[in-house]
Amino acid sequence: MKFIFTSSFVFLFVAGTVAQSDSIRTTKVFGGYKYSQNNQPLTVKQLGAALEINPEASKLFQQAKPNGTAATIFGVAGGFLVGWPIGTAIAGGKPSWELAGIGAGLIVVSIPFSSAFNKKTKEAVSIYNLGNKTSSANWKPEFKLNLSMNQVGVAMKF
Repeated sequence: MKFIFTSSFVFLFVAGTVAQSDSIRTTKVFGGYKYSQNNQPLTVKQLGAALEINPEASKLFQQAKPNGTAATIFGVAGGFLVGWPIGTAIAGGKPSWELAGIGAGLIVVSIPFSSAFNKKTKEAVSIYNLGNKTSSANWKPEFKLNLSMNQVGVAMKF
């Protein structure tokens, strides 16, 4: 009897943990979001692979990826063009502030792309997580302790 009770308890605990661990956690950070699954951070490539199970979420993420690529290209180029004159000024040279202005413009151009990427990716993750909750993660059994003169039992209600 003790073995059956212990085994049942362990099974329910593990099943509940596994069912809830498939969801992707979204964390707001400066300039966007970080994504993690099972307490492991996800790269964009890993996030795309995780979302492939849900066709709707995967499609939305695939639509978001070009915006992320454009944001990265404009942001990196702008950062370089801003950083070069600053580095030159720190080193004692004559900086070209026109480059810094162009770089600042490129950084500003990258913001809408980044915003669109973050919005669609967050929505895709939300769709993915909602799809997971309709499965076994929504299963919440109720336990009731039954006591009588001769017996002790546990009842589980679905």
